[in-house]
Amino acid sequence: MLIGVVGAPNKGKSTFFSAATLVDAAIANYPFTTINPNRGVTYVRSPCPHVSLGLQKCDPKNSRCVGGQRLVPINIIDVAGLVPGAHEGKGLGNKFLDNLREADALIQVVDGTGRTDLQGNACDACNPMEEVSFLTDEIAYWLADIMLRGAGKDAAGGSRELAKRLSGLKIDEQMLLHAADECGLDIGAGMPDNEGALELARAVLARRMPIAIAFNKMDAAGAKENFEKASDGDGAEKLFPCSSAVELALRKADGHDVIKYVPGAREFIVSGTPDERQKDALRKMASFISINNGSGVQEIIDWVVYQKLHGIVVYPVEDEHRYSNHKGEVLPDAFLVPKGTTVVQLAGMVHTDLANKFIGAVDVRKKMRVGATQELANGDVIKIVSGR
Repeated sequence: MLIGVVGAPNKGKSTFFSAATLVDAAIANYPFTTINPNRGVTYVRSPCPHVSLGLQKCDPKNSRCVGGQRLVPINIIDVAGLVPGAHEGKGLGNKFLDNLREADALIQVVDGTGRTDLQGNACDACNPMEEVSFLTDEIAYWLADIMLRGAGKDAAGGSRELAKRLSGLKIDEQMLLHAADECGLDIGAGMPDNEGALELARAVLARRMPIAIAFNKMDAAGAKENFEKASDGDGAEKLFPCSSAVELALRKADGHDVIKYVPGAREFIVSGTPDERQKDALRKMASFISINNGSGVQEIIDWVVYQKLHGIVVYPVEDEHRYSNHKGEVLPDAFLVPKGTTVVQLAGMVHTDLANKFIGAVDVRKKMRVGATQELANGDVIKIVSGR
C-alpha cells in the first residue's frame, strides 16, 4: 500500500509528510518547495494484542509499540505541488501526475486559513474547498487524456484495449466496466467522446484512488471558521481538521525526550526539562490537541488505511502458547494486508516456503485450526503450520 500526499503549492504538504514520517523534507513558505518526490514510511495505529492477551510485553521487530498501540509501517510519498492546468503541463504538472501512478490513495492537504491561492501565492480570503475541486478536476483531465490517447486507432477494441492503455495505473477492465455502468456509458465496443471520457475518468478515480482531505493549519486564525463552513457541504465525511505543524513539533519533542507522546494522542506527558519558551509552546499544543481530539494527522492516515484501502493488521507467530517466534520474541511482526487476505496468502507474505509447504494454521486467539482459504480478520494472531 502507498499513500500519496498531494495538493496545491504552499499548503503544508511537506510539513504533513515530515510530521507523518519524521523525514526532513524541505519546508518553506513559497511555492514549489518540493520538486522531486519525498518518500518515507508512516504508520497506522492498531491495538497491540499483547494488551488484550494479558501479556506483560511484546517484542516488535517490523513495527513499534507505544502505549499499547502497535504502529505498523506503510509507505508514503509527497509529490510536487499541483497548479491549475497541470494536465496541460503547467507548473510541475506532468511530473506531479506521473508520480501519482503508484499511489493507492491520496491525502490532499489544503490551507484551512484561506491565505494562499491555487498557485500557492498569498491572498486574503481564498476558499480552501476550491482547492479540493480543482485537484480532482486536474487528475480527472489527466486520466481522460490517457484514455483518449490513440483512441482513433484502437477505439473498436473497447474496454479491453482501454484497460491495456491504463494497466500502468493499476486500472483493470473490471474497474472500468463498473465505473462505466455508474455513468450509464457503454464502453464494451468503443470509447466515449471527450465529455464521456471525462465522466468515466471521474468515476474510475473514485474507485482507483480515493481522496481524503487534510484541512491543515487548524492552529492558525481563520481555519476553524472555514472548516465549519466546509463541513456543511458535500464530502464532509472525508474532511479532517488537522495541524501538521503541531504534530511535527510534538513528535520532535518526543524524539528529544522532552515529552512522551503517542502519535495521534489527545495528550502527552512532560518528561524532560523544557525551558520557559518550550513550556509555553507545549501548553498551547496541549490545549490544541485536547480541544481538537488530537492533531488530526494520524487520524486521517488511519481513516485512509482502514476505511478506504480496507487494510487489516495481523500477527503471525510460530509458538501459539507463547505468542512468539522461535527465538521467544513475543508478537514480533505485524502485517498490514488487504481485507479478504487468506491464511495461505499470509503464509506467502511471511516466506514463500511457508505457502509452498502449507499444511494448516491455528487461530491463536480462538485456539482452533483454520484452513488455507480462511479469510483473516483485523487483529488476528496466526500460527502457520508447514511441512519440511
